[in-house]
Amino acid sequence: MKKLVAGFASSLDGYIEGPNGEYDWIIIDKEIDFAAHFKRFDTYFFGRRSYEKIISMGNKDDGMKKYVFSKTLVKTPANYTLVSDDVAKKINSLKKEEVKDIALWGGAGLLTSLLDLKVVDEIQISIIPVLLGEGKPMVGILKKKVWLSLIETKTYSNGTLAISYKVDYKIR
Repeated sequence: MKKLVAGFASSLDGYIEGPNGEYDWIIIDKEIDFAAHFKRFDTYFFGRRSYEKIISMGNKDDGMKKYVFSKTLVKTPANYTLVSDDVAKKINSLKKEEVKDIALWGGAGLLTSLLDLKVVDEIQISIIPVLLGEGKPMVGILKKKVWLSLIETKTYSNGTLAISYKVDYKIR
């Protein structure tokens, strides 16, 4: 079965956006091989807000499968599939049929919902060495604690710490 992997850049104090929705604090280390990383995925999940940000920059069809999770949208472009109900069933079905893993790219609300549905398998966080003091946290209020087991860490020369965790839904 394929994995659903949530990937985020976070400030050291746990924010994925600055107080005005900005991302200018995210520094990309030249050592990071994004092409190799993205070869792991063939499907992307977006929440409504993240989808709207991406669409506002232009709708490019890159051949990837893209799903938007929203209860308010009624239509998406042809290269996106709208999911508004039976979310856990749809995700579990996709996990069985996809060739590669699935990337969750946004956002905090979607991550919270999918953690509550117990369908996220892994969380990858790139902790950027900055303190924002306020902004949007990576996850909202969860129904239950979600425990994580460390898979891997990597430190980059710019001070970014990349951490991968397996999501463990068992109660500790």
